Amino acid sequence: MSTTAAPRTADEHRPDLDWLRGVAIVLLHLFHTGMMFNTWDWHVKSAQALPVLEPVMEVMHHLRMPLLMFISGVGTALALRRRSLGGFAADRAKRLLGPLLFGMFVVVPPQVYVEQVFRGRFHGGYAEFYPSVFDFVPYPAGSFSWHHLWFVAYLFACCVLSLPLFAALGTARGQALLGRVEGWLCRGWNVAWLFAPLALNGLLLRGYPETHALFDDPKTFGHYGLLFLLGHLLGRCPRVWDHLVEQRRALLAVSAVLFAVMVPDSEFPLVAEVLGAQAALWLFILTALAWARARILVRRPWLRHAQELSYPFYILHQTVIVVVGYVFLALPVGPWALFGLVLVTTFGATWALCEGVARVPWLRPCFGMKPRAARAAAPRAVEAGHTA
Repeated sequence: MSTTAAPRTADEHRPDLDWLRGVAIVLLHLFHTGMMFNTWDWHVKSAQALPVLEPVMEVMHHLRMPLLMFISGVGTALALRRRSLGGFAADRAKRLLGPLLFGMFVVVPPQVYVEQVFRGRFHGGYAEFYPSVFDFVPYPAGSFSWHHLWFVAYLFACCVLSLPLFAALGTARGQALLGRVEGWLCRGWNVAWLFAPLALNGLLLRGYPETHALFDDPKTFGHYGLLFLLGHLLGRCPRVWDHLVEQRRALLAVSAVLFAVMVPDSEFPLVAEVLGAQAALWLFILTALAWARARILVRRPWLRHAQELSYPFYILHQTVIVVVGYVFLALPVGPWALFGLVLVTTFGATWALCEGVARVPWLRPCFGMKPRAARAAAPRAVEAGHTA
């Protein structure tokens, strides 16, 4: 496939971002399946552990969700090209807050129930368990939680808190500033220096553990908030993407070297460890963006369909893994066979559920999907450019 950049329009869809999002979602499913089999704490655990999975999962843990948050930030910049700020805010409430609430009351409770049964803390059917959700006692003491949907909560918070910034960037002065920033980012390796805010966040807030509870999680929220803003910045600077494509081979080489230095188990002094880890993450993101932009030029029908199902897949996948994985624990098979069975079965089951959701009009908004009528009426050229 030719790597020559095709002409880009202001409202183009981004098949490269769709492809990267799809890869991140697949890795997310693989990661959460692996959580059943490693030695880390999780909702349901196999008695036969596979600690060999842990080095790969450690790398995946630090890459998959940051990439998704960055792409979501890019998506806000693309969405604001064709929406007013008020329309954007309403759309985010509909596509993020609505599914989050639906997930907390419908999708997540089965995970909590299965875990309670698995650990011997509850004996009874799901109908007996479910009313405890409405006690609103936060997990793990109670049954009320957003579990893996923390990402949706953090993304919604980022969107709301960034509205004044988005308004300022839409002014003439804001556009002039963006022009100067874009020019600076397109020179040499300047774009690589954007890892610095991530490193500063990691150093200043290093004493705060990762909780995914939002209000007591400043380090994690700061990390993902910065990734969101960096994605939004690059989404507003289209010339930077062509610059990344030109630098893609150098980016790959430098990323590989830094990856080889930082990934093996070794202890560096605190500042060096944080700087190296955040630089490795940022260069990984830039490298992935550059190569996807160069190679993924056409939005194939399968990619369009996968993009539509990616959000409901994210919402559903962990519940399916926990429930099916718990049932499969009784199978008389070895750990690798069990891992393969859970991985393949839950992926297929989650995909099938997403296909079902897509065909039920009243369910579509519960999973952040547009109404079918709206999709059919939207022109193909403007249909996308939207990321969750």
